[in-house]
Amino acid sequence: MAIKEPGITASPNRGLALTAGSVLALWGVLGFFFAADGDPGFFNRQGGMLWNAFGVNPALCLIWVLLAVVLLITGLGNTIGSRNGNLLVGALLVVFAVYGFVFVNTSANIFALNTTDNVFHAIVGVLLLLTGLGADKENLRALRAARA
Repeated sequence: MAIKEPGITASPNRGLALTAGSVLALWGVLGFFFAADGDPGFFNRQGGMLWNAFGVNPALCLIWVLLAVVLLITGLGNTIGSRNGNLLVGALLVVFAVYGFVFVNTSANIFALNTTDNVFHAIVGVLLLLTGLGADKENLRALRAARA
């Protein structure tokens, strides 16, 4: 008996991957337009401001777009892939948040991070990690049993 892959609305991992991926893609693309408001350069420490809250530079916008691509591709794929994508991107965002909190006012802040960026990275990262670890237990168990 074949187990049907749960749809996007039935899988929290797939839904969150697509939602977070869309937000990161939108902010990453918009951020490229506002990143030029600050000092020129890819890794400038005084980037532009996105919505007068988020500090952005081209390096940060590129990271957001790349993470969005991972989430969108895995979210459009299957439940196991979206779970793994959520765990990967969530872990990277949490590491990025810790980096930002530690180096926010130093010369090592090459991503023009500010407190709003750091809180955003921490919240989205933890949400992705918790969803990846806790959601879709029944779906994943059934899919793995069907493969075996």
